[in-house]
Amino acid sequence: MRVFLASTGSGMSKELRDKTVKICRPRYILETFFNGEKSCLEAMSIVGNDNFLLDSGAFSYMNGAKVTLSQMDSYIDKYIKFIINYKIKHYFEIDVDNIFGLDRVEFWRNKMESAIGYQCIPVWHKGRGVEYWKRMCKKYSYIAIGGLVFHVKKQEYELIRRLVEYAYYCGVKVHGLGFTKTRELKNYKFYSVDSASWVVSATRGQQIHFFKNGYMKTRQLEKKGHKVDLPKLVAHNMIEWTKFQKYMDGVN
Repeated sequence: MRVFLASTGSGMSKELRDKTVKICRPRYILETFFNGEKSCLEAMSIVGNDNFLLDSGAFSYMNGAKVTLSQMDSYIDKYIKFIINYKIKHYFEIDVDNIFGLDRVEFWRNKMESAIGYQCIPVWHKGRGVEYWKRMCKKYSYIAIGGLVFHVKKQEYELIRRLVEYAYYCGVKVHGLGFTKTRELKNYKFYSVDSASWVVSATRGQQIHFFKNGYMKTRQLEKKGHKVDLPKLVAHNMIEWTKFQKYMDGVN
């Protein structure tokens, strides 16, 4: 299973990030177009095109960033141009269902695929329903589940597991967007997942992560009156999550 590190451009200076990458180079990275072309290119330069996922930035819009229809049209044009110019192999659709509706999302999906010449990774949300998931499995070889960060209730994870299993037996790869339950990953047949918790928990909650016994262990720092070196903490967490990446490479 591939575990992608998200937001590798956050929390550290470029100098510290480059130094950290030399110590323990990440295998897989996801970056969002919302953070700009430079961040995306820097992320892809670390892992190469085959091991890079380009996120559309829809998550940022669905969780607070304001946008009009004309602004989104312009954003998508730039997104398409970037993908074509740099021959990005794996890119996600603009899954802003809860802002502009599924019909508009499908319109943009078709527009992107027609311009780019190959399929995107469509992103299923629970509002689309199970039958829509099955149709995605018939049409696409690589699909994703979104809304796993904030919008899935505890009792719904069994449905997620069954959806992923259905796709697996259809020969379809599934990516879990923001799936960070590392203790439970082996119970799902995801092809890939991504997480930004390694950097978010460091910069916001000042949590330190360790790879141990096949999963990521998290604990709150005991500051004892000392100021925390947050960039150093982020670098530490990246190294530990890279160890987890290597471990999960051997898990189907």
